[in-house]
Order: sequence, then structure tokens, then C-alpha cells
Amino acid sequence: MGRTVTKQELVDKLADGIGLTRIETQAVVDGFLALVMEAVSNGDRVELRRFGVWKPVQRKGRNVRTPDGLHEVQIPDRTAAVFVPADEFRERMLQE
Repeated sequence: MGRTVTKQELVDKLADGIGLTRIETQAVVDGFLALVMEAVSNGDRVELRRFGVWKPVQRKGRNVRTPDGLHEVQIPDRTAAVFVPADEFRERMLQE
């Protein structure tokens, strides 16, 4: 398992690569993430070819036991966001 790469590290590398300031790059990254979150929370699917898809999925409610095993709790139906990597992404992961 690799290390955790933070958003700030991504911003720094991206800024170095495209020639924008870190503040400008931070605004671009934040804007992109906000748009993805807004679209998925509105029920839309966001697709980046050769990278992957973010989409909302419906999770059924279920009954679970508390950690002490004494009580049963009902978890209601909910919408969750999932990321499905594209084939190229998946293949690259297998190579490493």
C-alpha cells in the first residue's frame, strides 16, 4: 500500500506542471471538485474518459447490530457517491 497523497501535494505538482501560481491552481482544483460534488449530489453522472466515472447509487436500508451485539438498529435507504475507474486506470493499477 502506498502513501497518502494530499490535495495540497496534487495542487503543488499541478502548479509546477502548468505554470500557474499555487493559489490559481488551488482555485481550479477546488472549483473542479465542487462541480463534481454538485453534479453527483443532483443525481448526475460525471465521466472523465480514460479516468473514471463518479455516480450516485441507491443503497438499500438494512438492519445491523450494534458493536456490543445487544441491539439492532435500522439504517435507512440512502444515496451514496461511488467512483468507478475506467479500464485504462484499472490496467495501470495492475501494472504497478
